[in-house]
Parts: sequence; structure tokens; C-alpha cells
Amino acid sequence: MMGARVKAFGARFFGRVDAERLQFAIDYVDYNESGLAFETICDYLIEMDAPLSEEEYRLAEELYRDMEMKWGGSCLKFMKAQIVTGNLAQQS
Repeated sequence: MMGARVKAFGARFFGRVDAERLQFAIDYVDYNESGLAFETICDYLIEMDAPLSEEEYRLAEELYRDMEMKWGGSCLKFMKAQIVTGNLAQQS
């Protein structure tokens, strides 16, 4: 279940993050590494300064909380600065 949520979260960013790198991160789920997949996806979002919707940021917070992650919380503050309003399709 958690792996499917991480994959769905990562898939939202095709077109905003390099597809090969993003798929690499998502593939960690297939090796029972959902936490690493999520962290890597977040790292790529930050590195590429990818725009996020408020909903996507909320999903990131939920995943972080639901996975009971003890590390990587600082990535959320960087991602919060990347939230944009309006239609992301027009801004990409």
C-alpha cells in the first residue's frame, strides 16, 4: 500500500523532473525501499526547483508522516517554498 502511494506521488512529476532520474527513484519501491524512493523523489524535486501544487505538498507531508520517517524532514521546508498557485501545466 505505501509503495503504491509513493509510486503515485512520484508519477505526478513526470514532465517537471527528468524522467530517467524520476523513474530510478520510483523503482526503489520495487526493492522494498519506499522511504528511500520518497526521499530521492523529494531530493530531485528540490534540486530541479520543480513547482509543486499545494495538494502535492500536502501529499508529501502525509507520506512523510505515514511512513514515520525520522530523517529528511528538512526537505519539506524546501519543498514548501516551491508551492505555486494556479495551473502547473501552464507554468512547466
